Amino acid sequence: MFRVATWNIENAFDTLHDDGKDDAEFLPHAERRWNSSKYWRKLKGVTQTLAAMQLPAIVALQEVENDTVLRDLTKRTALANARYRYLITDSPDSRGIDVALLYNPQVFDLVSWKSIRIPCEQHGLRPTRDILLASGMIGRDTLHICVVHFPSRRNNNTATQQARSLAIETVCDVLDSLAGKHVMVMGDFNAECGDEMFNSFSPHLTSLNKNQGNLSNEKRGTYYFQGIWGYLDHILVSPSLKHHIMGSAGECRFPWLLRTEKQIPHRTYGGTSYLGGISDHLPLMVNVNF
Repeated sequence: MFRVATWNIENAFDTLHDDGKDDAEFLPHAERRWNSSKYWRKLKGVTQTLAAMQLPAIVALQEVENDTVLRDLTKRTALANARYRYLITDSPDSRGIDVALLYNPQVFDLVSWKSIRIPCEQHGLRPTRDILLASGMIGRDTLHICVVHFPSRRNNNTATQQARSLAIETVCDVLDSLAGKHVMVMGDFNAECGDEMFNSFSPHLTSLNKNQGNLSNEKRGTYYFQGIWGYLDHILVSPSLKHHIMGSAGECRFPWLLRTEKQIPHRTYGGTSYLGGISDHLPLMVNVNF
């Protein structure tokens, strides 16, 4: 048995400028005053959380700026003892945030991986995050892991709708190429349970999220916005993998991940005000008996 998790760690930027990227708001002299102390506090919080989750063998991460962040996280914190290896895309996203994968090589023996571009720029749209596809051996079987961070629904205009459609089509192309195989797709879909996008995946994938209905009256979910909880983060598996899953995917609600007075995710920033939390999302995890 091993554990799989996905987590959007909210603007995990280092404190240096990346050429060609619009990361100015997360530099020490910007309005947010992002600095080494805040950076290391965030990484320590991520480390503490993964340790409390009993070090999942596979962790999909979203909103990671670059290789430096992952190197610091896996080599320069207490997480070094876990001996994680990592993969990260290099997307054309204007802010420079990417998706990444941490994995325990003793459980997931990496065979190949690639970064898959969503063709937004070809359609005159704002570029978005690449999809990370990693294939590895779990014992004698091959597991294919797809990490996503879909375009935001902000403004919900024609451009954002088209960008999301392209992201869905790109994932569906990947799924078609892996038909009949063990596939897991996880990450931040920027979509609630029941969103019509999941109909596009239904021939290939089943959602592992506990709640599939309206969560407006429930204090459950991975994300909280304007008084409403919801699941923007999802773990989906192929039919061949479903019977290996132990239960449903559930969010982690450790005390340090929540603002005590409201019991909502303790985010790093509220606008430009530093709040001192780790992320505006809660991690989602599930156990796999493979």
